[in-house]
Amino acid sequence: MTETKTKASFFIKVGKFLIPLLLLVAGGAAYSYFKATAPVMRRATPQRQVTAVDVQTVQEQDVRTVVSAMGSVVAARQVTLKAQVAGTIMTVSSRFIPGGLIPQGAELLSIDPSDYEVAVQKARSALSDAKASLAIEQGSQTIAREELRLISDLSTDGVAQTDLALRKPQLQQAQAAVTSAEADLRQAMLDLNRTVVKAPFNAMIITRDVNVGTSVGAQESLVTLVGTDEFWIEAVVSLDQLSLIDMDHPGGCPALVRSQAGLGQWQGRVIQIAGKLNATSHMATVIIAVKDPLGAGANLAAGRLMIDDYVNVDITGRQLEGVIELPRSVLQDGNTVWVNTDSTLDIRPVTLAWKSVDKVYLKSGVQPGEAVVMSALSTPVQGMALKIAGADVHEPESNMAGKGDIQ
Repeated sequence: MTETKTKASFFIKVGKFLIPLLLLVAGGAAYSYFKATAPVMRRATPQRQVTAVDVQTVQEQDVRTVVSAMGSVVAARQVTLKAQVAGTIMTVSSRFIPGGLIPQGAELLSIDPSDYEVAVQKARSALSDAKASLAIEQGSQTIAREELRLISDLSTDGVAQTDLALRKPQLQQAQAAVTSAEADLRQAMLDLNRTVVKAPFNAMIITRDVNVGTSVGAQESLVTLVGTDEFWIEAVVSLDQLSLIDMDHPGGCPALVRSQAGLGQWQGRVIQIAGKLNATSHMATVIIAVKDPLGAGANLAAGRLMIDDYVNVDITGRQLEGVIELPRSVLQDGNTVWVNTDSTLDIRPVTLAWKSVDKVYLKSGVQPGEAVVMSALSTPVQGMALKIAGADVHEPESNMAGKGDIQ
């Protein structure tokens, strides 16, 4: 019994020693196995990031500037005709309506002439009477001169020939009466002529204030007219573009006028720059003259230009020499452009010669033959690598040397 217990105690002790040893051996074998069969992680040198862009090779050129502006149509000549005599309107022209076209010298309306015809007859009678009195006085003066001569011949002491004795004051009075009567007749005839109101120039009626049967007094408004030979465009132009308009151009800078409401377009000429800034926009006002705005003559195909219409104007300005033209979209903040220099990005400041709605014209900053980046870049950085879109990029072999896998 004692021997059996001794053997059991021996095996227990041996088991306590062998089991941890076997576990250590098994763990070492497992570690060796997994290490031998684990995948190898390899790290390569990161590749250089290259951005593909579109570019445009630029060249210098001479460009004629065009100043774009907006404006409104106003009358070059406008007048409100007033009655010069009082009376009742007797007749009006068939074209005496708003928008009616009246040629120069055509009758617009007439005022009842009866009173003025009577005044002319009275003035003529008065003139005839004054002329008769003058003739009588001239005869009396002749008689007085002859009587004075006879008395002087009979008198040993002679007789003084005074103005009163010769009736000179009476003659002057009769002559003055004739002159006054002639003036009254001219005035009466003027008043009679003023009963007929005519267009002072080729005109269009804007507003009429009277009609047949209206009683008017002197200086009362009859009709408002605008000249139809020429309209003006008052266009607002920014102050930095004024220098592009050549006011010394023979006949004025040409301008193309287009209606914002219709399809018509007209040729005009810049004739003046207003002497004050526009109160609302604080911009300069340029006056453009448009001949034959209603299409009554050679400009018939253009249609009618309407007073108070809003128009777009393209003014042909000065010529810029040796500038570089680019789309306006390539101009970046701070007046910079992106240039592809040796496949790297160069953020280049530039000087503008002119900027239109969709184009920019560079005076300096980019040289002819350089490639300007046309593509949009989300995060442009000075010196970043570029390539032209569609071209392959091959890195030099020297850059590949020394590159390998690292375990």
